[in-house]
Amino acid sequence: MHIQTIVYQRTFNLGNYSSEKIGVEFAINQGESANKALDIARDLVEEYHKQNVIRLKDLGDFYQEVPDEIIPTQSKKSLAEKTIEFINSCKTKEELKAWELMAKNNPEVLECYNAKLKSL
Repeated sequence: MHIQTIVYQRTFNLGNYSSEKIGVEFAINQGESANKALDIARDLVEEYHKQNVIRLKDLGDFYQEVPDEIIPTQSKKSLAEKTIEFINSCKTKEELKAWELMAKNNPEVLECYNAKLKSL
């Protein structure tokens, strides 16, 4: 078996729901190392991406680095409390029905849902 073509592609995350796919394709001669060709292809793609990131940063808003800080998420308790508020504000059974699935995942919310259902 003789490998004639080497293809290397990689997709880079640019942040802000953007990405770029960079790739390179080599034709190799018989006797040349496919592994060495892949290493060279990977190095070319990585180097091009590094240079491209610098250009994109110069453009400003298009490229945004992912922040190092962790964005806090809502705790389950506060989500449950908010869901209970929505359930309690329902005026009709049809409106309440929209919260049935959320109620099934939390015993405290389910109890509130059933009580509201009985009151309507």
